[in-house]
Amino acid sequence: MRQRNRYTVRRISVVSLPLHFLSRKQIHFTADYLLRNVIMYTIALYNNKGGVGKSTLTLAMADFLATLQVAGRPLRLLVIDMDGQGSICTALLGVERIEQAKLSASTIGHVALQLANGHQPLLESLLHTRSGSRGGQPPLPALTVLPSDRESMLDFDANPLRPLTLLAQRLKPLLAQHFDIALLDLPGSLDERHLLAINALIMSDAVLIPVELTRLALQALPETIRMIRYAQEKNAHSLPQPLGFILNRTDRRSRQYRLHLPQLQLLAEQNQIPCFDNHLPHAADLANASDDTLNFSSLKDRYGSYYPHVRKVVKELFDRWQKGESSP
Repeated sequence: MRQRNRYTVRRISVVSLPLHFLSRKQIHFTADYLLRNVIMYTIALYNNKGGVGKSTLTLAMADFLATLQVAGRPLRLLVIDMDGQGSICTALLGVERIEQAKLSASTIGHVALQLANGHQPLLESLLHTRSGSRGGQPPLPALTVLPSDRESMLDFDANPLRPLTLLAQRLKPLLAQHFDIALLDLPGSLDERHLLAINALIMSDAVLIPVELTRLALQALPETIRMIRYAQEKNAHSLPQPLGFILNRTDRRSRQYRLHLPQLQLLAEQNQIPCFDNHLPHAADLANASDDTLNFSSLKDRYGSYYPHVRKVVKELFDRWQKGESSP
């Protein structure tokens, strides 16, 4: 049986959940897990191959999960951008606000440097909010973001003596006082030199692996799995737990799909990592969804034809999460 997180909090009952694609049983499971078993559930989105849709999937999951309500209040969700290029934080906050965050030293890199130097960061001055939409069904929820900054992340990585469990031991308990779920968008091309990103992976309870069915993307998966195992070795609870591979930009009618799917299935079986039944197809609306210069009135407005596919993937995430936590 997988060890539980050592942190516990008081149990609180559920009042309502507007996210209509979840069953009432799933509603109660979600609140019971978040409010009884752990302080904060942390999900990393990671693939060592860049360009497979990690940031896009993080954006979509944040938008959908933040519509949950637990104990009569909105679920408190935090998005942490662990990638120095800042794709997810730019999509949520816009270029100007990201530049302001860098100038005011309110990014994940600056937070990590403060912790490494023995200081306690003031979260109120470091977190940034994307306002929700008014009207629209379902409306875009408000989101809290901790942006990235390449320079401060490089400064953190420059010291090889940085502890790999700094974020797990110092940052996670601090964030858990304010949030129920954290989504971490990790960079590609990760190895043992990237101390801050590895810290984030070690801090995570679970990891989702977006993948495209191309030869180059599949070649990167063994290294992706190796880095997850490396993080598990450094984590006292053998976490993060792989929740599964999610096929992104997938056309089931294509030759690549028919050619490479058996290879992915074999790799998944060998490493005991499930493949999601639902996938995310090629969709023109995705280019618009991550454009910070566009205004959207609702989730359907933002994701267009992509909306039902994301909804199915998020529902399957809850199904697999519930099954994993309920099994002996």
